[in-house]
Amino acid sequence: MDINEQTDAFCYEVGNVVARFRNEFDLNHATIVGVLEMIKMEHLLEANAMEVEFEMDEDFWDDDDQDEGYEEAF
Repeated sequence: MDINEQTDAFCYEVGNVVARFRNEFDLNHATIVGVLEMIKMEHLLEANAMEVEFEMDEDFWDDDDQDEGYEEAF
């Protein structure tokens, strides 16, 4: 499957799970959306933790050319 087919399958399955839990339990829309938001935030934080960290050179703050370019822009 390509990424579009995988995305469609994932969306379809999440929709099925939400529908099943709405039918089997007394969950209202706000609860379902809240749970989905919590899961979304967990995945965003997990993705954030996997990002590459930026390491500055020792002379990063000593570069006068950057300051001049910044001032000229304003």
